[in-house]
Amino acid sequence: MRLTGILLAAGKSTRLGRDKLAVAMPDGRALAAWSLQAALDSELEQVICVVKPEDSLEWLPEKVQHASVSSANYRSQTRLQISLSTEYSSGMAASLQCGLKEAKEYGAEGVMILLADQPLIRAQDINQVSAALAVNKQSDYAAAADGEGLKPPVAFRSHMFEHLLALVGDEGARKIMRNGTFSGTEVNLPDFCFWDADTEAELKRIMDYVNKLAQMK
Repeated sequence: MRLTGILLAAGKSTRLGRDKLAVAMPDGRALAAWSLQAALDSELEQVICVVKPEDSLEWLPEKVQHASVSSANYRSQTRLQISLSTEYSSGMAASLQCGLKEAKEYGAEGVMILLADQPLIRAQDINQVSAALAVNKQSDYAAAADGEGLKPPVAFRSHMFEHLLALVGDEGARKIMRNGTFSGTEVNLPDFCFWDADTEAELKRIMDYVNKLAQMK
């Protein structure tokens, strides 16, 4: 399938109290750069990164610093598109829809929703969710799971776009996945894939894990 990734990076970092996207990871790269790089290293055909208009984009991986930036129109000459969500303050739904509209313009057969504050997601995890949707042709979506419910990354077929566009406020894709009308495929991933940086304690857990991995090499 021709899946376009939509990386949501327009959050307000309210709980952390500082810009979590730009937090430096042990290797010097920004936290959100890890998530974005995983998406770019995956088999996703295109990646749309949704950010706030005031985002400096200094957290981007160095080799994509000159990515195409647009507030409305998808540009086909680059695999990475930076999309500006002017309505991000109204909730997650606005940012999701911002990216989705560009994916529709591109003609995506489906989209995968990813969160920029989950730096431990890997390209292989993204590919696993993509493959599950491709193989299970009767499924409306394929979602990652850790034993506590379905979570991003989650991929939707194009006929689900209208339902995603109908979300409002802080409603995310989880509302659709909880709707028994639609059928989904569950993809079990390691717990660390879902660790986010909402609080200092959660951020420390991520850092400790990365440092531990580095020591094991």
